[in-house]
Amino acid sequence: MGFFQKTKKLSTEELSFSKQEITSIIRIAVAMCAADGEAHPNEMKMISNEALRFGVSANDFKVLLNKASDMKGDMALANIALMNDAQKRYVCAYLGTLMAIDGDIDDREKALWSLVSTLCELPTMSIADAIKYMAN
Repeated sequence: MGFFQKTKKLSTEELSFSKQEITSIIRIAVAMCAADGEAHPNEMKMISNEALRFGVSANDFKVLLNKASDMKGDMALANIALMNDAQKRYVCAYLGTLMAIDGDIDDREKALWSLVSTLCELPTMSIADAIKYMAN
């Protein structure tokens, strides 16, 4: 369980993440789910489905989810901030889509997305851009 691979058709980028990076993404994604006060089942399903798309088995996902819950938020943000531009584009789109997946975009979710984007120097994108990126 070293690196996870994913190919995005939209820009033909091939993305890979280390175990530490994907754990950091999951940590921030879970925080995004909780930002509005409740983790909607569609949000949690998206988190697990994205991990599966990167080749993380169901058992490995449980381990990563536990590691993510133990990870401090500042460590997760630091790991994301060190990612390359293609990885950051994915993280930004992923988080933007995650907050919209339940059909209700809460102001607290938008504020968290904006904060993470600023702290980690993620690219600027609209929610529509994020959804389009993730759909391809």
